[in-house]
Amino acid sequence: MKIYRFYIGIVVTALILTACSKDEVDPVAEAWKLQNEQAFNNLAGNPDFTELKSPGNNGSIYYRVIQKGEGKRIYYNSRAEVYYKGWYVVTNADKNIKAGDVFDKQLFDDGIAFKLAVSAQAMDDNRVYSTVIEGWSAVLQYMVEGDKWEVWLPYKLGYGANGLNTIPGYSTLAFEIEVIKAIDPNMF
Repeated sequence: MKIYRFYIGIVVTALILTACSKDEVDPVAEAWKLQNEQAFNNLAGNPDFTELKSPGNNGSIYYRVIQKGEGKRIYYNSRAEVYYKGWYVVTNADKNIKAGDVFDKQLFDDGIAFKLAVSAQAMDDNRVYSTVIEGWSAVLQYMVEGDKWEVWLPYKLGYGANGLNTIPGYSTLAFEIEVIKAIDPNMF
């Protein structure tokens, strides 16, 4: 009986320690996550946007065509040159973010297109081409030269739960992407 009580004591102690060691949920982060998920999910009924499933089954992407191109297609092992801007889709005073705030851009006015590798397989040794987030990699494979799309990515296909630099975790992000040049994998 003493051994039985000893084991029950160990189990109860382990449960208490486990419960006490869990981090409490940050209400600001949780509110941000819910706002972003709601903004993304609201696109489901919007007839202006089309849904794409990510190749890795990590979620959906919504896009709308601003300009239809007719150039070369982009593949998983391609490189490309694009103009883009990215913005937040919700406002959060605690994070000093307003819906529509641009967090990054490289536009025609900047004079130089953003050079990217659609996947790590398309990287170059000199690192002239940058790798991109999973959502970009997925959506670019549906685009051709001359396409200009508005693209919405959930946090799972963007910068995840941790975020990156000024982009908080759980951020749904919107981008305007214009493909200037698709570089065929056979060309490098």
